[in-house]
Amino acid sequence: MRNAPVDMHTSLDYNDYANSPVHRFFQMWQQLDCNVQAATPGNPSGCRNDLFPWVETSIGAGNNGAALPAGFNEQSTGEGSTAMQFMNMAQGDAPYFAELARTYTLSDNFHQSVMGGTGANHIMLGFGDLIYYADDNGNPGIPPTNQIENPNAQSGTNNWYVQDGYGGGSYVNCADETQPGVASVKSYLKSLPYHVFNGGNCKANAYYLVNNYNPGYLGDGTPAPLGANQFTMPPTQQENLALLLTRHHVSWKYYGEGWSAGKEDGEAGTFCNICDPFLYSKQIMTNPQLRANNQDLDDLYTDIQNGTLPAVSIAKPDGILDGHPASSKLGLFEGYVKKIITMAKANPKVWADTVIMVTFDEGGGYYDSGYVQPIDFFGDGTRIPMLVVSRYSVGGRVVHTYTDHVSFDKFVEANWDLHDTISERSRDNLPNPVAKPANPYVPINAPAIGDMMDMFDFGHAAQLPAAVANMPN
Repeated sequence: MRNAPVDMHTSLDYNDYANSPVHRFFQMWQQLDCNVQAATPGNPSGCRNDLFPWVETSIGAGNNGAALPAGFNEQSTGEGSTAMQFMNMAQGDAPYFAELARTYTLSDNFHQSVMGGTGANHIMLGFGDLIYYADDNGNPGIPPTNQIENPNAQSGTNNWYVQDGYGGGSYVNCADETQPGVASVKSYLKSLPYHVFNGGNCKANAYYLVNNYNPGYLGDGTPAPLGANQFTMPPTQQENLALLLTRHHVSWKYYGEGWSAGKEDGEAGTFCNICDPFLYSKQIMTNPQLRANNQDLDDLYTDIQNGTLPAVSIAKPDGILDGHPASSKLGLFEGYVKKIITMAKANPKVWADTVIMVTFDEGGGYYDSGYVQPIDFFGDGTRIPMLVVSRYSVGGRVVHTYTDHVSFDKFVEANWDLHDTISERSRDNLPNPVAKPANPYVPINAPAIGDMMDMFDFGHAAQLPAAVANMPN
C-alpha cells in the first residue's frame, strides 16, 4: 500500500476492529518528532508526527526489558507499521457523532493531555498533574529498578529500549536530566520560545507514572499489593479534582462500567481500574463517604432518570464499548453516548441544566495531525475530538480555542465559581489562551489551555418544553 493515512471507509468496514498504534510515553515523544528547527508559523512547536511507522516497527508497545529477539524485523513487534486511521464521515462513518457535531458544538483543537495512554491521561484529568511514586507519608520514593523507564537503545539495536513495557518501566524522574530519556525531552522544551509550565512540572526526586499501572486501592478500599512484580502505583496523597469539589461542597461522582459496588467484577470483569483516577487517592479511598462516590454506569442511568445527578459526573464505559481501536469499535461507543444523551433529553429537569462532554482518553489510532502545544515534560499529546452537547451549545459551531483534558477541570472551576485550583502545580493554573485571528489554534501566551466556556452561548439556549420553561427557579 502507498504511504498514506488509512481511510477506514475504503480499507475497512465501519464495523471492523482496527489496529491500535502504540501510545506510550517515550514512544509518543518519538512519534511526534518535535524539533524547533522544523517550526512554521502554523506549527511553532515543530512537531511533525512523522515517526509513527518507525516507532511501531522498532519498539512497538514495549519490550519489558527483554533482549532483542534473534531475527528481529519490521514485523516482530506484531503491530505492523500503522501510523494513522481516520473515519470518513463524508462517506457515512460515525453517523451519530456527525449528527451531534452538526447539531451542537465541536472543538477542533482539543488534545490528550499526556504523551501516552489511558492511565496517565485519566490521572491528568483527575489531578491536573501526573502523580509520583510515594512513600507512606506521601513523599517521593524510589520505585523498583525494573519499573523505571529507560528508552535508550540497547547496544547494537536501532530503537530497542533498555527498559519499557506494560510489565516494565513506567516511572520517570524528570527533574534529573541524568536519568535516561529526560535530557532529550528537556533540551527540546528549553529550545522553545517560551518557558514551559512550572519548569516542566517535575518535582525534585519524584518518579512520575507516565504509563499504565494499577491504582493503589481495590474498589472496596483495600490497599493493592505492591512489589517489584506487581506493577501497582502506591497510594498518593496529591490533591485532585474530587477533593477540590468536596472542599467547596460541590457534589461529584465517577461512574465506571463494571464497578459492581467496588468488587470491580461487573459486566464480566471489564471495569477499567486505571481509568478511575480517584482509585489512586489515599484521601478518597480511605474515606467510606468519599469512596461511595465511585459508582457503576447503572447508577448513572438511574440518576439521569430520577433527576438525582451530582453537580459533576465523569462516566467511563468498559473496554468493549469505549471505541478504542483493536478492543472496541467506534459504533459501540456511539451507542453508549446516544443512550446517555437520549435519556438526558427525555428528562426535562435534567436537560434544562446539563452539559454532556464527549471525548477520548487518547488518540490510540484515531489521532489527528493538528498543532500540539508543549506545556510541560508530560505533554500535550495529539489532537482528539471533543463534543459539547447541551441546550446552550446548539448550532453546529466549531470552536478553535486550544484545550486539553485539564480544560474540563477549568470548566468545572469556572462554572461553579470556585476561585480555586486543584493545587499550585496543577495545569488548571494555566491562563486561557490568547490567539491571533489569523491563527486561532496557537496560543500566543503559551503555555495556555482554555476553560471551554466559549463553547456555550448562555444567551441563546434551545427551547425547553413550555411546562419546564415556566417552572420557577
